[in-house]
Amino acid sequence: MNKKTYFIFIAASFALLVSSPGRLAYGLVLIVEMNLLMLASVAFAIFVKRFEFGNLHNVITLSFVVFATVFFRQILILFSPVIALTLGFVIFLPTVSVFLFGNVFAEKMPFPSDALKQSLVFSAFAFIFFLLRDLLGFGTISFPVPNGIYEARFFDSRSTAFCSLFASVPGALLLVVLCMAALLTVQCKMNIIEKSEGEYEID
Repeated sequence: MNKKTYFIFIAASFALLVSSPGRLAYGLVLIVEMNLLMLASVAFAIFVKRFEFGNLHNVITLSFVVFATVFFRQILILFSPVIALTLGFVIFLPTVSVFLFGNVFAEKMPFPSDALKQSLVFSAFAFIFFLLRDLLGFGTISFPVPNGIYEARFFDSRSTAFCSLFASVPGALLLVVLCMAALLTVQCKMNIIEKSEGEYEID
């Protein structure tokens, strides 16, 4: 990852992950929503590109993303009113992430296909993040179902009271920082290895 990628990951993390409930079930819904919005946005941007709208491309595409978010919310209400009610305003946060990915990586189009790759990578990170919050904070792994969420319990979270911190917003913030620090450390070591290998080949 380059510096721009780290910036967008941090921004998207603060926009989506920290404010979300600490359950994998809700995280899965948000991850699916974000990727569907990104896919629809890319397709819509390609379609709009055929017309001469000038600087209005971003505004039109963003308006479409907002409309698609409302549409997704209505479908979620039909599937599980409980999940839709629990998520509340959080269900609109993937819209921010989609716009960040599309706008930051844009060159000629407001939502290039490269943004899809970044969205998928971020989805993998978000899945691990929500899984850790659910497992550490509640001792469970949960999945979305029509009547709410289904929980598979692994241990009693009361026996590890400190870990329940990760179910809260401050705990989510701490987990984001730790994950980003770990990613940065791994990336730095990989850069050192690649640099040393390049010097060895030259010699």
